[in-house]
Amino acid sequence: MDLQPIIDRLRTRVADLGGRVEDVGALAALTAAGGVPSATPVAHVIPGSIQGGKHHAQTGAYVQSVERQFSVILTLRTQDPTGKRAMPRLAGLIDDIILALAGWDIDALVGVVQFRRSALIGADRGAFSYEIQFTVADQLRIVPS
Repeated sequence: MDLQPIIDRLRTRVADLGGRVEDVGALAALTAAGGVPSATPVAHVIPGSIQGGKHHAQTGAYVQSVERQFSVILTLRTQDPTGKRAMPRLAGLIDDIILALAGWDIDALVGVVQFRRSALIGADRGAFSYEIQFTVADQLRIVPS
């Protein structure tokens, strides 16, 4: 699944991110360095699992429904040790990300983006990170040669 269209959509639709939407490589480099983003809020789009669904009988081809998962990792630094003052902004950003993606028909895939869940995944060194999960229905189509 090509994540670039998702990155581009978030850059244009979620103004509060200020264009700070990166791919999994940028998140991996940041994690390897043991750091937290210096400029926030920032979103990282990462690939997730692919779940196989039902096989559809079709002459001359193998067709199976699949569900492709991806996540947006949202990070916001705060000067408030408890994070209480940052919560309204975080909640607004999470909502903006969901609104930018849910229901969107990505051209190359069969279904539309569906929101699945959001959860706090980290609170470290003054930065809060949330994972916002999405899925898209698609098809695996193989024509035997």
